[in-house]
Amino acid sequence: MSTTSCSNFRTEPGTVRPTRVSTLVWVALAAAPVGWSIGRIVDAASGALPPVPWILPLLLVFLAVVLFVGARTVRGWIEERRYDSRMDALRAARLLALGKAAAVFGAAVAGAYVGLGVLALDSLAVPAGRNRVVLSALVAVVAVVVSIAGLRLERACMVPPDDDDEQDADGARHA
Repeated sequence: MSTTSCSNFRTEPGTVRPTRVSTLVWVALAAAPVGWSIGRIVDAASGALPPVPWILPLLLVFLAVVLFVGARTVRGWIEERRYDSRMDALRAARLLALGKAAAVFGAAVAGAYVGLGVLALDSLAVPAGRNRVVLSALVAVVAVVVSIAGLRLERACMVPPDDDDEQDADGARHA
């Protein structure tokens, strides 16, 4: 790796950088106006805001649980240096990709449903409007939990360096 001022932006081939929380915040901030705009388009076309499915928070909770369990499994495998048939390096790499994707997905869903919830604030006087606001808030909160679970899974895939391995800026390398 070069020692120029741009070395912060370069990685060695085969390495993956950890997802930054600031990136997830920007994804959520970019998704909020998209959710608001989609709500406005559906409202203009149909005369009603789009419904928020009640099953969505349950599915997101299930996804978060799967991600947390995966993080626990991978962390145990890496810390104990177990290389058996249940967990191999390819599976850990796939779980790393799943964690990164889930973190970004959770941020995008949270932002979109915050935008939809803000749009539904105008209709708090009616029960359907209150229901949309409450469910939008619940989906946004659970989507943040999915992002946290994805980050945790991603961080669980970090392999501590061996004595002869080179370290990156974080002091660890990814599986």
